[in-house]
Amino acid sequence: MEGITLNSDLCCDALVIPGAAVEKCLREANESQLKIYLYLLKNAGSDLTVSSIADYFNYSEQDVKRALRFWNTRAQGQSQKAVTGGNVVEFSGRSAYSKEKIESFIGQPDVSQLMFVAEQYMGRPIKPDEVSTLLYIYDELGFPADLVEYLLEYCISNNKRSFRSIESVAREWKESGVRTLAAARKLTRHVPKEMKEVMEALGFAPDRQPVEAEVAYVRRWTESYGYGMDIIREACSRTVLATGKPSIRYANGIIKGWHDAKVTKCEDIAVLDEQFRSRNSKEGASAKKSVSSKSSAGKFRNFNEREYDYDELMKDVLKQEQV
Repeated sequence: MEGITLNSDLCCDALVIPGAAVEKCLREANESQLKIYLYLLKNAGSDLTVSSIADYFNYSEQDVKRALRFWNTRAQGQSQKAVTGGNVVEFSGRSAYSKEKIESFIGQPDVSQLMFVAEQYMGRPIKPDEVSTLLYIYDELGFPADLVEYLLEYCISNNKRSFRSIESVAREWKESGVRTLAAARKLTRHVPKEMKEVMEALGFAPDRQPVEAEVAYVRRWTESYGYGMDIIREACSRTVLATGKPSIRYANGIIKGWHDAKVTKCEDIAVLDEQFRSRNSKEGASAKKSVSSKSSAGKFRNFNEREYDYDELMKDVLKQEQV
């Protein structure tokens, strides 16, 4: 029988791993994320940078940044240094801007104008860390000044007033290929004011931006069908109930079905529900001995609150649906 012995000489050189990190790595961390975190623990207090970690593991800097963001729960770091602590890892993902570098940037006319515009939008002087955020978007993300101004206008008009949220939207635009003001306007144009309420009703993450196809659905509901948020919210509620996840496409199937049935107000939906329930009750009573009847009854039990299978109703609608 092969024996396994723990080398006692190594036991004194121990690492204390926070419980939050253990829980996170057991559930979610992959190999590279776990290796980088253990390396951070081992070198706590050292002057670590993304570049030095990448060199040590022979990873790309982007791989290291992704791993650090995985461990980052609050993103409150002020430089590329990764510091272990109660938040697992704090990491900003962007370079620090020295006083001299900030002064050099602000000396440029377009940056100076950008800072002025930012203060006008915010209605107050912007703080040093907020200046760094704007410079990061302008310098590292490569957004021209007019695009940053539009970003500020867009975020504030959508009640995203924190610079962390503004930076998050900027990253999303960057990943979507936005590099110019024209591209940003194309991405955000014609977004119905009800879009945010729909995203919230379906349970999407607060910072998640809708894609064009999703915007088109909501525009159809409000402009072509003329539906208000009372009907739209009801469809969103039934979508989450039926699927267990946010799906604008599924909600569109429900709303299209109502539109085809000439629904104009919530009371019409109640009538439609009752008609559906009555029809299926009669069909169930006349076919109790059939196998399909038993299968349908089992499905109906998934929707006790309305006593009918709305999921099955919408499958045919969704098969025919096109954007």
